[in-house]
Amino acid sequence: MKKFVIFFSLILIGGASSPVRAEEKAQEQPSKNAVLEAAAEIMKGLDEPSKRHFSVMYGNYNLIQVVETVRESVELAVEACGEANPDLKEPLETRFDEWKAAVKPVMEEADANVGNMILAQDYAKPKDLKKFFKLVDKTRREKEKEIDKVPVTSQEGCQTLLENMEATQPEMIRLLNTTLVSLPMVMRQQEEAEKAKAEEQAVEKAEQEDEDSSDEE
Repeated sequence: MKKFVIFFSLILIGGASSPVRAEEKAQEQPSKNAVLEAAAEIMKGLDEPSKRHFSVMYGNYNLIQVVETVRESVELAVEACGEANPDLKEPLETRFDEWKAAVKPVMEEADANVGNMILAQDYAKPKDLKKFFKLVDKTRREKEKEIDKVPVTSQEGCQTLLENMEATQPEMIRLLNTTLVSLPMVMRQQEEAEKAKAEEQAVEKAEQEDEDSSDEE
């Protein structure tokens, strides 16, 4: 089983900060990626605005899952540190409660925004998109089963955990907030693309009419 040590310094994983340090890197498996195949199937035949909409929606969903993974890791670490260091149990739990209270409403808003994005499109059935995201969740859970998360419970490590919650809280909120501005931006891009296409078609039609008139003369 692949092992990961939960350590309380920040590293970048998939573009997001996480309080996890790899003790042993996962081996690349030559198996097919069902999620990527399903995403490619949804995007097949879509126009550019629709592809952009789906890509942003998928990216937003993944960011939300990154934040949830960080929350789960921090929770595991807080519990382990509290058991190993009774003097840190109360400050850790109090700080983590504050961390969760700050992140939760933004997480809920981000989730709702993805739901709105599912409804604000016409290139796929909502039930098919929800089925796709269930596949994403299933794949993530299967990957997590391959990871043995071992909390660092030394006094120094747990103190670092407490201090780093000051950094991870605003970072998680910042990541979630990036998903909240995406839908209006995508819709505006779609409108601009459609407007530009309509104007281009109008110009082509006018030019063709001019050519036809010249030929008649």
